[in-house]
Amino acid sequence: MAQTEFEAAFDRLDRAISTIEGGLGQRQALLDERERLYAEVARLSTDRAQLAQLLDAARAETRAMEAANQAVSQRLMDVMDNIRTVLAGDGSTRAVPGS
Repeated sequence: MAQTEFEAAFDRLDRAISTIEGGLGQRQALLDERERLYAEVARLSTDRAQLAQLLDAARAETRAMEAANQAVSQRLMDVMDNIRTVLAGDGSTRAVPGS
């Protein structure tokens, strides 16, 4: 009878160890997934920082282009005014800035 009780206790211990091993396997899988997610967040943060730098550079370039566009527009307006004055027969011409 003692052998049967011993075998039953051994079976219970074996099941308990199997349950613990299964739980440890699940926990390890969760830890691995968490590490993968941390790495993904770090990669996304790096990408976001790079994109922010590119956006800042693009904005600066846009501002420079807008300023150049404004200057060209003003010069064209001055030239058109000069042409109108000449065509009107006024005879007096204005100097175009930058020429």
